[in-house]
Amino acid sequence: MSEKEARDKFISIARKHLPSTLINLSTAVLIWLFGALVFLPAAYRIEPRGVPLACSLILLTGFSIFVFKALGGLRLLLESTSDVLAYEYIRRRKSKIPIEKLKTVVRCIFCVAAALILYALYSPFLTAIHPSLSGLVLVLIVLWIFWMLFKTVNAVLLGRHRRRLIEYG
Repeated sequence: MSEKEARDKFISIARKHLPSTLINLSTAVLIWLFGALVFLPAAYRIEPRGVPLACSLILLTGFSIFVFKALGGLRLLLESTSDVLAYEYIRRRKSKIPIEKLKTVVRCIFCVAAALILYALYSPFLTAIHPSLSGLVLVLIVLWIFWMLFKTVNAVLLGRHRRRLIEYG
């Protein structure tokens, strides 16, 4: 794939998926804003035990529905954006890193950033259910981030070693 093909692919994916993805993400953000900043504090003032749990479960369900509806389009948008950014990096920096490896690194960075942002948005609802639930999810996300980074570094470094083995072997 060339730089022009990557840009054309990004434009077509953006035209097809960007409107619905933005609508779903905007709705999820509005649910989060009202839930985390209005309803949960009010629920804690009404009765600190049962009402925040019920309110959090309802908000978590609504928020999750719109986030999951947006994930398909968001994944495609992030992948095509990472392709365009990888080609742009190669063009501006005259880097000798193979384009496929650079795409893998940029996708990993986007995935890690998206996971951390999603955790930050889910955290108030998870804490209202149970404080240790938020911590457990954070541990799982950190383990997943380490796995993604290991996979990405492994792909980049093993590619270099394979090339050296072929050259010298």
